[in-house]
Amino acid sequence: MSFSVAEIRQQFPLLDQQIHDQPLVYLDNAATTQKPAAVVQAIQNYYQTCNANVHRGAHHLSERATGAFEAARKTVQQFINAASEKEIIWTRGTTESLNLIAQCLTDQLQKGDEILLTELEHHANIVPWQMLAQRTGAIIRVVPILASGDLDQQAFGNLLGEKTKIVSVTHVSNALGTVNPLAAMVRQAKAAGATVIVDGAQAVAHMNVDVQRLGCDFYVFSSHKMYGPTGVGVLYGRQALLEAMPPWQGGGEMIRSVSFEHTEYNDLPFKFEAGTPNIAGAIGLMAAINWLNGLDRRAVASHEQALLQHAIKCCTQVKGFTRIGTPTANAAILSFQLTSHHQQDVGLILDQHGIAVRTGHHCAMPLMNTLGLPGTVRASFAAYNTTEDAERFANALLQLTESSFFPVAETVSSDKAFTDNPFGKDINADAILARLEPLTSWNDRYREIMLLGKQLPHMTSDAKSSEHLVKGCESSAWLDFQRDDTGRFWFSADADARVIRGLIALLLAALNGKTAADIQAFDIENYLQRLQLMKHLSPSRGNGLLAIIKRIQEIISV
Repeated sequence: MSFSVAEIRQQFPLLDQQIHDQPLVYLDNAATTQKPAAVVQAIQNYYQTCNANVHRGAHHLSERATGAFEAARKTVQQFINAASEKEIIWTRGTTESLNLIAQCLTDQLQKGDEILLTELEHHANIVPWQMLAQRTGAIIRVVPILASGDLDQQAFGNLLGEKTKIVSVTHVSNALGTVNPLAAMVRQAKAAGATVIVDGAQAVAHMNVDVQRLGCDFYVFSSHKMYGPTGVGVLYGRQALLEAMPPWQGGGEMIRSVSFEHTEYNDLPFKFEAGTPNIAGAIGLMAAINWLNGLDRRAVASHEQALLQHAIKCCTQVKGFTRIGTPTANAAILSFQLTSHHQQDVGLILDQHGIAVRTGHHCAMPLMNTLGLPGTVRASFAAYNTTEDAERFANALLQLTESSFFPVAETVSSDKAFTDNPFGKDINADAILARLEPLTSWNDRYREIMLLGKQLPHMTSDAKSSEHLVKGCESSAWLDFQRDDTGRFWFSADADARVIRGLIALLLAALNGKTAADIQAFDIENYLQRLQLMKHLSPSRGNGLLAIIKRIQEIISV
């Protein structure tokens, strides 16, 4: 086997795209990886040559589809070294796998039993266990992290006890990249008599996983984070445990016989696979595994680590760059903040450079609360990333921090915020459209939006209360209002992300000083469409803007 980044990149046509007239640098691999041509072709071949339902057909196409589908199961079994194909259950992804396990273990817990989680967990490895605890009266215990981002192993050992019935832990943290010493933790948990579940979503693409050597009871992961298609995942479970568990969903395939009086369930693995499965997804995952197995995986892992270290070295030249977490063992995930910029602003500006990263809490809000952060920027590397990618990423951050594009707005009293028009008397919706519509470049339009945001006065700290907090924004946003004697509404708003402040400015310029009837008559959808905002905003930023609009509509309807 050999490893050549140039050869690998040739197998990913999407990487040749231009984003905002810039070559794409894709550093959002912890969210989802791109797909090699072999995976795309495998899915296309299935639909073009043997599309049929599996197991139940009595014709040739069904036999071929079933053969490919079960070959995919066998491929997964060998990939993680499960003892039997019966231990491989198809799901929609890691989240569904964890929900399935938590639901089916309900009868094994009693009031006062303990479920042990860690501060590193993704929401998908927290919420299902909270729901299980609510159903059973079990108690959730949480292993804390150290300042480095490593789990506190001493605390882990101390929290294990005779009441510990379930330990569910991530193999690799999606937010910090921490690689847990899993084998040792599994041994400790098993010695305490606990059932051990491992979230392997961030691990399987980057390291060899041997579930028998690990000794865990369950191991779950998703196809789309390991170069495979979305909508398909794997639940590995020890055969004895799976046989003892009740089925999760009822329907076709998971039954042996059905009458109105009684149902006899099917054997493993079909007992947990009700309904038509994602056949093409499983076949695509098989292609992804075969593609991975064709690489020198040690060389790939070494390459990813080298990229991480090079990116860290380059970013140390960036003013205000603060790496979040320095774990002992670190996957190729770099989580950071810039002291001068909100993470949403960093993500948007990197996008203008054609660089895709992830911003926010990364579905790890308890971890962010522990760190005392609203979120981070996360750059995550994969086999197809290059040294040039890392350098372009760091250079874009350097340009951002050296720019004087973001002066701080004036903080004003609440009264002034309501009575003065910070944009000037002639700045209204028509003026905004006249200024922005002629601009054909989104970068130019974005710059004008940010300039408007700079003119928006900051709300005082007292005004930024929970009462005025707008739910639905990934960043924090606040909205207050007054209604004058003539029935006109005056809104005051603020946000910790500059891009959201710019969007707020667009809204207030259009709506301030209008009556409820005027606001209701104003075609806000057409206004946003003409500004082309929703076309260019990420879903999280677009949803934040819509949340503010919804709150304004609620205010004027009272």
